[in-house]
This record gives sequence, structure tokens and C-alpha cells, in this order.
Amino acid sequence: MAKPRPCVVPCCQGEKFELVHKFPLVRERAELWKAILNIPALAQLEVDVIRNRYFVCSRHFRDSDYKNKLSRSLNMTSNPSLNLTSLSDAEGLSRVVPPMLRAYPNFEQQQPQQQQKDETSLLSLSIELQAESTPEPGFIKNEYTVNSQQASNEIDTGNHQSVGIVSADQQSTHRHKRPMQNKTLAGCTPAKIFKFKRKLPLSPVVGKESAAQIHHPHSDPVVLRKIKVASPQKKIAAESITELHTKFTISTETQTDLEEPIPVETEPLTLPAENLGEVKQTTKVLALLECTPENLQKLQRKIKECSDGALPFDDKLFSDVNDEQATDSAMKPTAADEQHFLTLQAPETDQPVRMSYIWLRDHCRCKECYNHETFQRSLSIFDIPNDVSPASYEIRDGKLNVLWKDGHASSYELDFIFNSQFEVYKEILQQEHNRPIVWDRKLISAFPEYSRVTLNQLLCEDEIVKRVVDSLVMFGVAFIEKVPANQQSTEIAVRRIFPIHKTLFGEMWTFSDSMDHSDTAYTRKYLGPHTDNTYFNDASGLQVLHCIQFNGTGGETMLIDGFKAAEQLKQKEPEVFERLCQYPVTSEYIEDGKHHTYCAPVIKRNILTGEVEQLRFNTYDRAVLKTIPQLQIPQFYADYKRLGTEIQDESIVWTFQLTPGTVMIFDNWRVLHGRQAYTGKRVMTGCYVSRTDFQSVARTHGVIS
Repeated sequence: MAKPRPCVVPCCQGEKFELVHKFPLVRERAELWKAILNIPALAQLEVDVIRNRYFVCSRHFRDSDYKNKLSRSLNMTSNPSLNLTSLSDAEGLSRVVPPMLRAYPNFEQQQPQQQQKDETSLLSLSIELQAESTPEPGFIKNEYTVNSQQASNEIDTGNHQSVGIVSADQQSTHRHKRPMQNKTLAGCTPAKIFKFKRKLPLSPVVGKESAAQIHHPHSDPVVLRKIKVASPQKKIAAESITELHTKFTISTETQTDLEEPIPVETEPLTLPAENLGEVKQTTKVLALLECTPENLQKLQRKIKECSDGALPFDDKLFSDVNDEQATDSAMKPTAADEQHFLTLQAPETDQPVRMSYIWLRDHCRCKECYNHETFQRSLSIFDIPNDVSPASYEIRDGKLNVLWKDGHASSYELDFIFNSQFEVYKEILQQEHNRPIVWDRKLISAFPEYSRVTLNQLLCEDEIVKRVVDSLVMFGVAFIEKVPANQQSTEIAVRRIFPIHKTLFGEMWTFSDSMDHSDTAYTRKYLGPHTDNTYFNDASGLQVLHCIQFNGTGGETMLIDGFKAAEQLKQKEPEVFERLCQYPVTSEYIEDGKHHTYCAPVIKRNILTGEVEQLRFNTYDRAVLKTIPQLQIPQFYADYKRLGTEIQDESIVWTFQLTPGTVMIFDNWRVLHGRQAYTGKRVMTGCYVSRTDFQSVARTHGVIS
């Protein structure tokens, strides 16, 4: 049972709960929690102090904040949003807290066995680990076996946990003598315990006697086998395998009959000394192994391949020789690979880092190979031979110094090398993809953490520029207020942060219902949620809108977090989400002298992390649908409408009136926008910012890597 802890939210009045959550380890997210909770007692405390002292209970999180309904763990981007001022939202109050799943030391609490259509049978293998030399006096001498009742409880298709080890004399305790010297006795530790299952019936593969006794699914035996293992190499003698059918005792229990203790033969099985050498010390353990005909055949083939007549006792005991060779070829460098890689030791870890010689040569940053004024390579990759290798190398003062065979000398900072690894970069990208805060109408309305700055602040303080960019990365939206209601002032506000992207509409554009272009936006009609430029190869990254004149009714602006809609769809119907990441959908824009078209999936995922990166959703710009076979058309329409249902869900649609004087900037790859129908006169001005310029500014301000 988890230790109850008090909740820091005032409306919980210090009540203790079983399920509480620490403040996030990422400082930015911890600060966000602190801001969302808005508790005066925490205002002056550092987040590191808050993280170790205060907790937030589960009643302040939504069900969708958790990984699944039975999970006690929050998603990486979850934030408290329920019952922060009063206990009024039933979603958090009525949550059933899932129990903590723990492996208890005693096994009195048995899990009910699930009924299966096919029974399975297990092979029990009792193995004696032996020291190759006589142990010194005073060392531990243990005798182990497996509690058979525990084994019967644990051998369940839905519960593959480790089996505990208890005394051979008493099933619930173990006895030993404490060592008198601080040394380790080779071979006295228990062998690994394997648990597998197999389908019945078995075919005879190991001998006539075994074949005679394996005859029916309901009487298929659990075989108790004892093998001496030479330690520390832990190898199984070949003779002990080939004569399994003559040296082991057999019972008639199957998996469904494991309520009774498994009989264990307590006398050790002695093997010839020429196979194992002189043995003085033994340790008995019981392992549950999958004994299928295929596995025993693999075992026999491995015995024939062994030059010393002994097998290593490890996780690959039942793997085939060909399987091992395939695995080794994938995991271990071949002789040719060793000629192309340099192995380094990563700092503060035991993991080796293998660096390609050609990568090192290509990333030399000396003045001869790299132009530090233009930040471009001077050395052509076509001048580097594929089999390039160093004549010598050394590591000194945090640098790797390499002398190549052609006489060129290179020097690399070790931090540069280790930080350039794919795994490190992918982890950084994953963290950046987890930074954006997905929001719905309630969250964005109740906790406006998105940036709202004035034009005067923006023009006078560089820190305000970073705040706006950070808001666009985190929430996908930002506002600049107290801007004179004209196109020139709007342009000044935008150019203070970003360069303007020129499109077929120009740089800065002003429109109303005069139909200057062939676009539904140039009307007074209802404009549903959509993203712009789906017909461009690279849709604009940001869009800027400023209502500079409005005399009428209606025209409320709608914003929807597309990441939230995609997340909800993925949780509810993952197969629909996956298909929308694959459908090739074509959009187009046509007017006199212009015809833009592009084909891409509705949902785009990052090529490295797999996280949602862009939505291309615009029902108005869709071209003739000829990129999907007709047999798949009905499914596509159903899936597309399913995403539209999530996008138009009232709980995530943020509606407000955009008034003159307020410039709105939003992420066109993430945030969908629309407006209600209106009457009267409404004039808008705005522009686009390219995706690459948006990310460039974000990098230069340290918002993204």
C-alpha cells in the first residue's frame, strides 16, 4: 500500500491521499505547475524544494492526463487543471485510484488462475552450481529450491514475474552461515530462473523412455531434472543433456494441476569427473524451462557444435545455433566493422560509444577542414576514402587527438563527440516534443499562461521577444496588445520578432468580404476550423491576424489545439489515427494565373520521435480525391470525419472576440482557426511567417535546441 501523503492544493485542506504526484523533474514544467496552482505559500520557494516536499493528489488531474485508466503514472505533458479552487469537478473526485502492483515477499495472496483453451506443461530443471576449487573456510553454504506453491501461483499466462527462492529443507525459510571473510565463492549464487510454457502434446525427441511417457495433453509430465554446472563458467555437460531421458524422475502434473507441491529430488546427481573436474561445493536451484520438442532439438544441435562438450547456462540455453549467429551479427561488430570504428568510454557511464572513423574525419573542425567564418565544411566528403582509419590516437585533457594515416591531425572535444550521438539527439528531440502544453477550452481560459504583451514592451525589451516565442512553442498562440489598428503598426509588431513570409497574397495583406482572392475567408460566411496553406509544399509556420475594423455582430474567432484533438483521437481510436498518418490527401488553390497543389497526410509525425508535428486539415482546399483507391474511399471519409468530430468538440474549441488593437499570432502547423458568420463591416490585416524562420528565431533565443 502506498504511503498516504497530504495534498498541497488548499481546497484539499491537507487531507492525505494514496495517489499523489511530485512536481515534474523538468524545471520549466515544474514552474508551470507552480504558476497554475498559484499557491502563495509556494511563491517564494524554489521548485527543487517544492518537488521534494509538496505533492498534488489525483483529484486535480483529468482521466486523460494518465497513461491509461489503470495507470498511476501521468503523461509527460500533464498539468493539474481540476478542482484547483474548489472541489466541484466530479471527474477528479470520482476517480477510482488503481492499486499499486507489487511483488509481495510472501505468496499467501494467490492470484486466480485464468482458464485457457490449451493447457501447457512445464519442465522443472534442478541445477547444481559447483565451485571448481575447494572454498575457503567460513564461506556461505546455501541450499536452495523453489517454493512449489509459489511456482504454481506464479505460472500464470498473465503473470510472468520472477520466482522467489526459499530453503530446500523448509519451503518458507532458508538457512546459511555468514561468511567470515569478505570474499566471494564462485558458483554459490543461484542460477537464473526461467519460466516458459509450451503447447501440448509433445512429440518424442530425447529418447524412447521420454517418448513413452509423453502421451496425452492431460497427463503430460512435469519433469524434474538435475544437472551439475561447472562454475564460474556455468556450463552444462553434454552428457547430462543427451541422457536426460534416463537420469530424471518424472511426475504427472500439468500446469492446471499445480495446486500440489512439485516433487523435488533432493539427492544430487553425480556426473563423471572427466566432464566437470573435481567439485567440492554445490548449490541447488530449481529453474522452470520451456521443454518443447523444437527447443530440445535446438539443444541437441548446440551440443554437437560445442567444441568442449559443454554449454553455457544463460538466457540463450534454448536458442538455436543459427539464431545465436544472427543475433551476434546484429549486436556485435564484425572483424570488418572493427576496422571502421573507434570505441570510447562515455563519461559517468559504463556504456561504450563506437565512433565511425569516416564520421570523425568528416567532422574535423580544424581550419583546413572547416571554415569557421561561414560555418561550412571545406573538406569535401568525396575526398574521404570509405576505409579511412587513424595511424594513432590519444585522449588527453578532455580531447580526442587523432593522427590519420595520410598525416592529417584532428582534435575533437569529447563533449562534442558524445553530444553528437543519435541516441542523445533523439532524447533531446523527445523532450522538446513533450514541452508543448496541450490545452482545451477550460485550461486555456482558466489559466492564460500564454503570452500577452504590449507593443511598447515588445519594442523596448529583448526579453519580451523571447517570452512571445516561448509562448508560441509551448501553447501555439501569443497576443500583442495596444497596437494601433492599422496595417503599418501590425507590420512593425511582427517584424520586431520575425521576418515576414511573402506568398501569393503578398507580404502584409488586408481583406474583408470583397473577394479579392478565391478564398472562403473573403466572405461573411461561417469559416470552420482549418489550417492555412495546405496546398503549399511547406505550409506557413505562423499566421498573424489583426482585426482593424469591425462594425457588426458575430465574427467570433475560434482556436483549437490540433495536438489535443490528435491526442484524443489516438487514445480513443488508435487505428483511425494511424490511417490518417498514411492517407495521401491533395489540396489545391486555383485563381487566374495561379495553381498551387500539394499531396501529404492529414497528420504528420516527426521522422525521429514519431510525435505529431503538423496537422493539414482544411475541408475547403481539398482537391479531387484521386490519390486513394476507391475501395479505401469509404474508410477514408469515415476517418476524416472522425478527426473533424474531435476538432469540433466543444470542450476544446476556444471562442473569443478579436478586437481592434490586439494582434494574434498562432502556430499554423498546430492551432486550427476559424470564425463565426458575421454581419456588418469587418476588416482584417495580417501576414505569414515561414516555419524555418520561426524555428530559427526560437533557436537563437534558446527556446529550442
